[in-house]
Amino acid sequence: MLKKMIKKKNKEIDFCRNILKKVSRSFALTIPLLDEKIKIPVMIIYLQDRLIDSFEDEGELAVPIRKKYMDKVVSLFNPDLTKKKKIIRDIESQAKYFEGNIKNLVENTNKLKKSFNQLTPRVQKISFKWLSEMNSGMQAYLEKKVDTFMELDEYCYYVAGTVGGFLTDLIIEKGSIEKKEVETLKKNFVEAGLFLQKVNIIRDIKLDIINHKKHYWPLKELKITESKIIDRGYEKKALQVLDKMIRNVQRHAPALINYYEAIPEKWNGYKRFYSINNAMGFSTLELLENNSNIFYLDKKLKINKSEVLRILAGPEDIFLRKAEKVINTL
Repeated sequence: MLKKMIKKKNKEIDFCRNILKKVSRSFALTIPLLDEKIKIPVMIIYLQDRLIDSFEDEGELAVPIRKKYMDKVVSLFNPDLTKKKKIIRDIESQAKYFEGNIKNLVENTNKLKKSFNQLTPRVQKISFKWLSEMNSGMQAYLEKKVDTFMELDEYCYYVAGTVGGFLTDLIIEKGSIEKKEVETLKKNFVEAGLFLQKVNIIRDIKLDIINHKKHYWPLKELKITESKIIDRGYEKKALQVLDKMIRNVQRHAPALINYYEAIPEKWNGYKRFYSINNAMGFSTLELLENNSNIFYLDKKLKINKSEVLRILAGPEDIFLRKAEKVINTL
């Protein structure tokens, strides 16, 4: 149960609701659909993770500075440490190195921390465990390239599998779940996180190479270079490696269904949240398949509004149908 004060309208929670809409199109759509017991905790922890993620790959910061402030974010959300005001000031002082909505998030770290303080001690501890794990892996890949599919799995575990770990621990904490279901959830949450992260990694290849000077395609194992993959002269080869990337993501489909089926019916909001996100993931994969535009256009490819509305109207059926269709091709 959330602390009583969180039930009251307050400016910190209002800030989180408003900034969520600006830093994530997809999660701003799905987090409000969650069950009441977990809706606000998930929103706050998503923004906490978005904060550390910003120091990982946004803004013009040198690697040692990134590491320093990623560690500060972790310290800030350590429920066992006191005296956080200096840490907050230090983090907020870095807002000048960011732009737009990310800058707004960084310069309002204090509001995010006050929101976090309104969560129960147990939820804070669960969050801190997974945030620490996320940070250690993110830092390992700040200067390390993803060269192989094994490294791709490892990187995606740290940035997204840990999020699945938090969500899984949260619903186990908040509601009695049968032992068999708990075991299935814990067995499959990593692959569930890897799926969506890999979809985004595939879609963002051109912009990551051009804008971030860093990407997470295992091009060494795929035997193609950054320059060639965005060169129309190598389109045939690029489409071949795109197919390998999509096949790698599709292999997570069985785990996605296993996880879904283990979510108790009483968590109907979480089932809907999960289904919408993954249905959109499968629709995005369908859009990307054999589509060389991801290598040459200067914008992200996104599923159209009509497809989004169709998913929202019947997310669970669409998710299961798309997942089973992929499984039949494996």
